[in-house]
Parts: sequence; C-alpha cells; structure tokens
Amino acid sequence: MMLGAFEPWRDPEVVSVNRLPMRAPLVAHPSPEGARAGVREASPWFLRLGSGWRIVRLAHPSLVRADHLAGDGGHPTSVPGNWTLEGLGDVPHYTNVRMPWPGLPPDLPDELPTGVYTCTVEVPDAWDGRRTVLHVGGAESVHAVWVNGACAGYGTDSRLASEYDVTGLLRRGANRIAIVVVRWSAQSYLEDQDQWWMAGLHREVVLESRAPVHVRQVRVAAEPVERVPADRCRGSLTVSVEIASHGALAGGWSVALQLEDLEGHPVGPAQRADVAWRTDPYVFAGHVASASWEVDGVSPWSAERPVRYRVMASLVAPDGAPAEHVAVATGFRRVEIVDSELRVNGRRIMVQGVNRHDQHPVRGKAVTVDDMRDDLLAMKRLNVNAVRCSHYPNDPRFLDLCDELGFWVVDEANAESHAFNTSLCHDPRYRATWLARASRMVERDWNHPCVVMWSLGNEAGYGAVHDAAAGLVRALDPTRPLHYEPAVFHTNWIDGGLPATDVVCPMYADIASIQRYDADPAAVRPLILCEYSHAMGNSNGSLADYWDAFRAGRLLQGGFVWEWKDHGIEQRQPDGSSRLAYGGMFGDEPHDANFVADGIMGSHLEPHPGAHELAWVHRPVAVELVQGRLAVSNRQSFADLSGLLARWVLAVDGERVAEGDLDVPHVSPGATVHVDVPGADRPSGETVLSVTWRTREASPWAAAGHVVAWDWMLLRAGDPPSGHVASTTPTAASLPAPELHLWRAPTDNDGFKLLSSTTWTSGSSLGRWRTQRLDGDPTVLVAHEIARTELGDGSVRWAVRVEVPDHLADLPRVGVQFAVPSRFARLAWYGLGPHENYPDRRSSAVLGTWEGEPDVLPYLVPQEHGLRTEVRWMELRDPATGETVRIAADGDPLAMSVLRHTDDELAAARHAADLAGGGAFIVHVDAAHRGVGTASCGPDVLERYRIAPGRYEWSFTVSSVR
Repeated sequence: MMLGAFEPWRDPEVVSVNRLPMRAPLVAHPSPEGARAGVREASPWFLRLGSGWRIVRLAHPSLVRADHLAGDGGHPTSVPGNWTLEGLGDVPHYTNVRMPWPGLPPDLPDELPTGVYTCTVEVPDAWDGRRTVLHVGGAESVHAVWVNGACAGYGTDSRLASEYDVTGLLRRGANRIAIVVVRWSAQSYLEDQDQWWMAGLHREVVLESRAPVHVRQVRVAAEPVERVPADRCRGSLTVSVEIASHGALAGGWSVALQLEDLEGHPVGPAQRADVAWRTDPYVFAGHVASASWEVDGVSPWSAERPVRYRVMASLVAPDGAPAEHVAVATGFRRVEIVDSELRVNGRRIMVQGVNRHDQHPVRGKAVTVDDMRDDLLAMKRLNVNAVRCSHYPNDPRFLDLCDELGFWVVDEANAESHAFNTSLCHDPRYRATWLARASRMVERDWNHPCVVMWSLGNEAGYGAVHDAAAGLVRALDPTRPLHYEPAVFHTNWIDGGLPATDVVCPMYADIASIQRYDADPAAVRPLILCEYSHAMGNSNGSLADYWDAFRAGRLLQGGFVWEWKDHGIEQRQPDGSSRLAYGGMFGDEPHDANFVADGIMGSHLEPHPGAHELAWVHRPVAVELVQGRLAVSNRQSFADLSGLLARWVLAVDGERVAEGDLDVPHVSPGATVHVDVPGADRPSGETVLSVTWRTREASPWAAAGHVVAWDWMLLRAGDPPSGHVASTTPTAASLPAPELHLWRAPTDNDGFKLLSSTTWTSGSSLGRWRTQRLDGDPTVLVAHEIARTELGDGSVRWAVRVEVPDHLADLPRVGVQFAVPSRFARLAWYGLGPHENYPDRRSSAVLGTWEGEPDVLPYLVPQEHGLRTEVRWMELRDPATGETVRIAADGDPLAMSVLRHTDDELAAARHAADLAGGGAFIVHVDAAHRGVGTASCGPDVLERYRIAPGRYEWSFTVSSVR
C-alpha cells in the first residue's frame, strides 16, 4: 500500500493513524435558520462525495501503485456501496461463527482483496483559510486515505466513522481523493458477526469545512426534574460545548444557547456561557463553554410520545458577531434502574424489541435513510418499541429516526469475536481497539434520547478488557445502564459480570429458566432477553408463552426477537430471473447456508406469518373476559387510550350478527377498567366476541384506522357447529382416498428431530404406515384404519383411527392427506385465521370465517407452512364454475391446510425457486400437529405442544356442491 514495510491491516494494535477524535455528528451553518432546518447539504461547509467514484480491485494491498491512487483505470462504482455486489470478482460471504479462513488471530489469508476508490473534487474557494476534514462513514474492513498522492491516515472499525484533517494536502482546483479498503484484516476477528461479510465504502463519504475556531463537540443532558414527570413538566438542561482552535485561542469567545421546540419557538430563557480552558477527565479537556438551567412546560420524551426539542448553540466571536450555529436535537428523559426495574422517566417499561442488522436485498450493507425509515415504520406497525443495534453502531441518522419515531435503543459496540469467543478478549494485542470501539460509540451517540443502554458488544467472551471498557463507558456517560450478555453467560445470572452489565440479558433462555430467575430472592437485576424467539423459517413458537411470563414476572421486562428480517440478496440468474440468495449460493466457502434467513420479516420487508403473533403479544391494549365483564388493560407505560378507537363484533357459528363501537372510559397507562359485554341479545350457537383497536389519527407509520390490537372471547361454547352440507356434484365421491400422513416437510426448527421419508404399504382395511428415521433406526410400523362411508346425500365420511406407539412419541403430525384438482383455487374456512397458525403460535389468530387462496410459500427455504388450526370446516372453490368442495369436521375441530406442493417436494427443494407449480393441491386434515418451537437456535417445542403416543380418532365429511 505504498507504506513500505508498514502493514497496519495485519497488526491489531494499530487502531488508527492521524484519525481525529470522535464527536457527535454536527454540521455548522452560517445562519441559525440553516442550522434549524437540519439539512446538511444546505450548509456551504458540507460537500457529499456521492458520485464520480471509480474502483480498482486488487488481490492484495501491497499491489497498490501510484497510478491506482491517481485514479487511472478501474470501473465506475457506487459510494455508498459494496464492491462484493458489483461483479468485480469478490462475492458476499456468509458465516455465522467461523471465520472465512483458517488460522489463529491475527493470521490472514494469502489473498487480501483490496479496493482502491478514487474520485476528483474541487474544494470551494470559500473554504480557503478554514480546515477541511474528510469523513469516511464506514469501510469494511479497514481503510487508508490518500489526498493528491499523499497518505492522510488509516482507520479501523467498519461501523463507525473516521475523520481526517486533510487541509495541508489540498490544492486549488481538482484534488484526487483515494480511499484504499482492505476486505480482510486483523480487525476482522473482532467483527465476526452473524451476517454477510461484504467489502467497500458502505456509508457516506463527505468533506466538511471547519473554521479555525469552531464548535467541535456538543453534549446535551436533558432530564425531567420530577422523578415521575407529568405530560408537562419542569426540565433540567446541561449543555457543554467544546471549542476547537487551530492555534492559540484569543479571549472573549462565548456560546449562546437556546432551547427551542421544533417550530423554532424559544422554550425558556436564553443562556450565554464564556469559553474557558477546563479539564474534565471524563468528557472534555480543552476550551469549553457550559451552562445548566431549568425550563417549565416541557413534555418528556418516550418511545410512546417522542417529543423532541432543539438546542441551538451559537459560537460568538470576541467582537460579538456570531461565527457559526449548530443544532442538536434532544428529549427530556431519564433512564435508571430502581428497585430492580429498568425505568424511563420513573416508569417501568416493557421492551418489545427486535435485533436489526443493516441489510438490503439489493444494496447489501449500503442502506439508505429511506431503507432505515422503512424498517422502523414497519416495526411501528408491528407494535415494536425497541431496537438492539446488532451488533454494531448504526449510521447516526438511524438514531435520529429512532429519536423522531420513538424507540428504545440498545446501542452496541462493534465487538464480536465469535470464532474465538473465549480467547480474543484476553489477547493484549486487541485491547486498544476494544476500548476504542466502545468509547467512540458513546462519544458519537450520547445526545440521542432513544439510546437507553450501551452494549459492550456481542459473543466476545468476558475478561478484564470488558470491565475496563465498562469503566470507560461509565465514566464517559454515568446516566445510562450497561448491557453485555457474555458477562452473565460466562459467569452466572445472580451476581455474575456486575462490572460489565446492569441487566441480566441472556440469549435464547427457555421460559422455565427465566421464571426460576424471577422467583429467586437473590435476583435483583432486571432480565431482558437480548435475543429470543429465533425467527428462522416457520418459527416463533411459544412467543405468547414468553410474554405471559414477562408480564407476570417481577424482574422480567421483555426482550429482542432475533431478528428483524432475512438477509437474502437478489442474485441474477442466467435466464435473466432473480432469486434471493443465502450462504453458499455465491460459491462462498465455508458458509452457514440459510442461517442468515432468520427474520420475522422477509428480505423485502414482507411480514412472515410470525409477525402477526409478534404484533399481538406487543399490543398496547388487551381485552379479556373476567367474571362476565370485559377487562380492558392499557399495557402502555406513558400514553392513555384516547388515541385509539375500539370496535366489537359478535359472531355466531362464524356469521356476524351484531357490531358496534366499544365505549371505554379513560384508561391511564398501566391501568385496567371493566366494561359490560356488548350485544346482550345473543342467539344460540357458538358465540364469539372480538374487539379490535384502531388508531384515531394518521401517524408517520400508518394511516388513520391502523389496527394495533385485537382479542377474541368465546362467550358461549356449545357444540361445534356442523359444517356438513349435502353433495350436489360427484366430485366429493371421486376424490382420491385420504392416506395416513405422520410427517411434515421439516421446518428450519425441526432439523433432524422428526421423521423424514414416507412410504406406503397397502393391505387390508387395517393398513400400516412405514417410515424411516433419518438417524438410521429400523423401520417402524403404525397401525391405523381409514374407513369410508358414502352418505345418502352423496357426501363421503372418512373415519380415521391411528395407534401411535410409545417409541414414536413427538411425531410431526397425526393426519391424512389427499389431492384436490388445482382448479379449486379459492379457500374459505371457519376456524382460526386469517393467517397461518400452529398450536404454539396461534394466540394472534381469531376464530371466525375467513377467505383467501392456498398460501404461497412465505419462507426463503421450502418447508412446512400454511396450517390453520381449530377448523370446523374448510371449502375449496373453483372460481370459474362456482363448484365447491367442503371438508367438515364431524366432532372436535381439526387442523387443516391446502398446499401447492407435496411434503416430499418441499423437503427436497433448497430454495423457493426450485419448486415447480401447477400440480394438484394437497389437502391435510390433522387430528394433531406438533408446534414449531425455535430449535434452530433456542428452545424446542414445549411439551404441551408435542404429540403424545396413544390412540387418535377423528372423522370428517367431504361434500361437493355447485
């Protein structure tokens, strides 16, 4: 890299060269109006380098030559972007734990792919006499900067910005900027996270002009004075402004401070503070102006009511003229742990969170502000109120959006050494970078009210370096708790890791474990699962069971689902089509396949079926039947229910008979009121009351009328209604006979636990079911009988008896299957719906009559899907002729599904694109079906959702009508 023998990418102790100290993102404006507007591009002192870039890809940084730095040759490229998505010879590479190459830290592979990015820029003449800073927002893995052929600096940590003063290297006219990015480095061992390995400048690159005397850093501390503030309260402000000077600073400089609302109206009196030399060992050592004051009538900030204010800081020269203006958004909130509870503004909160990576199916890690906003708006629509920045600091504009929209954020340092989980933290060569990653995150992000906890990283062992990092973070910011899962994983939950984490934050703990902790009198820290309910494929079983435990617990305050969305990447195929690729599909070796497709949302932000369950367990208001009345519980911590409208519907045997608005009195946060059950005149039959809550007004994430909560109650059980109808066409009698089916196409969570292949052995009316275990156990037999009875009305009744032996406990299903012609392409059913549901993931489903089409596979990898439980009857209709096939349970409700593929076809395919269409629909009618659990990474199905051995008997009638 034209550095002689100096190879910083090989040395973990070289954290940076010539890099400026980290600061909060600030853009100075010559006018207060410009600062208020918050548009960085509107400042004459800000220049985004977003076009005109070229790249040369080399096999090793030692091959970089002067002509490469001068911009000769190469290809046009996008910045921000990932060259691994640009067809330059390197591809995305997915591993979960292991490194992409063998060896021990800090060993590197022989080939170190290197991208030389170049662009030409003309610095405005108005910047003469000022300092010019180059800002590199993010480069994977490490980078070095050249300006006009001279080396300006070197930086590490691919998820935090590096800034360099390049003033002395610039000249009038055209200037050549070169940024050399090395894909693999010694630092990669500390960025070994469960995501795609990419390469390139994935965040923005800008030039910024700073005056010889300018505002370098602003720190705002805004809290309500009252411990539990009202909606309008008295607020306390402390603002510290650090002034940087190129050369000696003359006396007489000051800073004018004003708190404003977002419309620019002053809130409270203006303040003025003189600039003086001060030494604060925890924050500043330099020229600082600071002031503390209180204001009346401010609204607290919370994730439910994210009211923001603006602090205007104006640097005033000795002659009284304003030199520049900066604006910092803030919110009045206090976060603390009191009486073993994580509280914000004095109130216990519930963390309804998800883990989020930077990821886009086309742009990879180069996510735009619109991509970030789309993620957050979709989260809001699912009642998500918290985000863990897994596993690195996000673009600071992401935190701006969280401040604006309202989220609790765990800001996480970019420190994960999963392949060397228990050893790298004890390697002294990595000590400096570890501390830098944690402290620089805090120094950048401390002004954001959304950040309620700092995280020291993820899956990186526990050692003295973590206690040191924790001490540094606490010194820099004593106002926020710390979070670090390995500190309790490698010790214990009761008193382990106390220096490094203020919360017990395990991952994938089962419900019994968190309940034992909650019941232990020695437990004093709040427990928040940093990862749980691993959302890989058909998953998220027992999500409602977790939330029952959370809400009943003394110390349990929720958690973060793993994870927000699949990481599928659009991959062009030879025929011009595109498919979403996962690990190994780019030829990347070694890889961890589709373990990267583990989101509650699809790669393009389409909700997976489990997203409905997530929205339901997070709902802000719950309704249940208690002693003949409706108990309405406000589950929010700060907002009442005045922003919502409730509507009730009464249905008998699946048919609506009455509906209306539910009259609910004022319900304070955390309170419960009781109201009468509406619809007093109820006819006989199976009677269901459902209550749905919608927003009164539009919000940034949804139109007015958006559904935020729903519940249903069985008011009268009675006998399940008969779904039998007389046949008027011969189709019912001509359908294939049902065959016993005990298997399902394995979900991502089934793994090798369940029976795999199926073969049929025919015989007498007492048939036998033959199946072979994947683990090589001998063939086993299941006695069963399927009896056919033709009814006088042309319908066919099927009665099934199955004897499941003890050694076949925990089957995937006990049911039958048969084919129906594909012309029957419309469905209707009376059961739980409308979305896919399973025994351990159906709390969000409502008993009613629903319509739709056979489900399209909702998961990236083909597997079991599409089940509906508690089905009384199901219809398949030919939309062209109107002919309908009805399957009616004769007794207890059954589980049914209509799939576009056989289980064998689903199991054989490794990608949705591998499935051919056009065949008959496969109808499943199950007496029992196993839950889905989360065993791909977490607990398996709870015992009560498994299939026990013994006798199963059920019957159903098939009719066809036109």
